Amino acid sequence: MRYPFPLAAILVLAAFLSACASTPQFAPTPPPPPSPFSTPGHPESPAIASLMDNARAEYVAGRPANAAASLERALRIEPRNPRLWQELSRVRLDQKEFAQAESFAQRSNSWAGDDNALRFENWQLIAKAREARGDAGGAKAALDAAERLK
Repeated sequence: MRYPFPLAAILVLAAFLSACASTPQFAPTPPPPPSPFSTPGHPESPAIASLMDNARAEYVAGRPANAAASLERALRIEPRNPRLWQELSRVRLDQKEFAQAESFAQRSNSWAGDDNALRFENWQLIAKAREARGDAGGAKAALDAAERLK
């Protein structure tokens, strides 16, 4: 009896197929959970979360300049992160750098997308900065913008 394929070829093919069948399949690794400091829709990487933690610790310890430096480092890594811009706005407001505080809150709004909670907080920061500069009309306009987001 003649076989169309040599017996050696069949054995090699069988060995190859059995090796393929026994190769373990690995499930994809799930993504890490978001940072407790991340904004919904804006998860932070571990490096950014660490820099934010450092910034908050420095701020609480009464060192806002160090807090600002940590946030600025984080912004060099993720310049489109609206939470970082907001945090830097808060620090600048505390440092009485009102024009920068307003500018950074506006920049946060530009990256916030549809995160109305973040945008609401930004408009409140803008209102405080404007009020501190003596711009009562601008502060009221900012508060009105915040109220429209509720």
